[in-house]
Amino acid sequence: MTPARPTVLLTGSTGVIGANLLPALAVHHDVTALVHRRRPEGATTCLQADLTVDGLGLDAGRRRELAAGIDAVVHCGGLTDFAPRDHAAFDTVNAEGTRRILELADDARVPVVLLSSASAAFEVTGDDLAARSMRAYGRSKRRAEELATHCGQPVAVVRTALLFAALRAATPPRHQFPHALFTVMLQARPGGLPVRPDHWTDILPMETLVDYVTALTGALIDGDTTAPGLHWVTAGPARLTAADLERACIEFLDEAGRPARGPLLADPTTPQPRTRGMARVAQLGFLPPDQPDMPSHLSRLLPAQVTRADVLRALAHNVRRCAPWAP
Repeated sequence: MTPARPTVLLTGSTGVIGANLLPALAVHHDVTALVHRRRPEGATTCLQADLTVDGLGLDAGRRRELAAGIDAVVHCGGLTDFAPRDHAAFDTVNAEGTRRILELADDARVPVVLLSSASAAFEVTGDDLAARSMRAYGRSKRRAEELATHCGQPVAVVRTALLFAALRAATPPRHQFPHALFTVMLQARPGGLPVRPDHWTDILPMETLVDYVTALTGALIDGDTTAPGLHWVTAGPARLTAADLERACIEFLDEAGRPARGPLLADPTTPQPRTRGMARVAQLGFLPPDQPDMPSHLSRLLPAQVTRADVLRALAHNVRRCAPWAP
């Protein structure tokens, strides 16, 4: 008799990370997707629920049935909007939603992979809309991590930074920071981005995150006692500078017969009209050169650390997918 496959409860299965994780998890697990509106393809079962409602919006019987039928939870569901109408929504979805998932895991007596963010480790300063949004988001993720420390089951917290769209993705996710940034840069406005060339950001290929989380889920299900705890899943020393991004965009513009009329970056200290929108988000998303690399724990579960060549390959691919003139 073929042994039963473990069942993983996946939240956020139609989001940027969850949509990539689902097919990878489904290779060795049955996947129950907790959905709010859209239903993903490839899940074994879909169950409609709501992270913003106690009990996940499930009646007692359905909740008991769900808890009895899962072997692990991978929690990707969350709010990542650049500027929601109400910043309290970050806490409602990202923190309180996590609390409800952890309560379910306690009832089911199963381990949890909690997708967090490197933003949890930073406190953004500033009073403009972009700064307030990023600060509220980071605090909501930090609170979710704090709630995880009180869970009675093993919890592995995954802190990832920014993400490239997967190489197999036909189009990039429009509302993710890297891709919105590339789209703006490919408009080729000279000096349109007020960021110093040596400032840097951490962007990881989606495939690397998926491989890591899939391996981590398996380790938790197998009872690996080293799996719970904090996992930084980042590019680490393979970080990219603003100059790297500018170079990739200029090279693609030249190749496409739409050469830039000048540098795409500008000295942020030069007087200019009020910086807003993506330009302001970019200023907040890049770190100074003396800021240490983000920690990276990829070698705990993967054969090797991601290389600069890997990251540059993903950069070139993603820039091409963000061309505003593409069909």
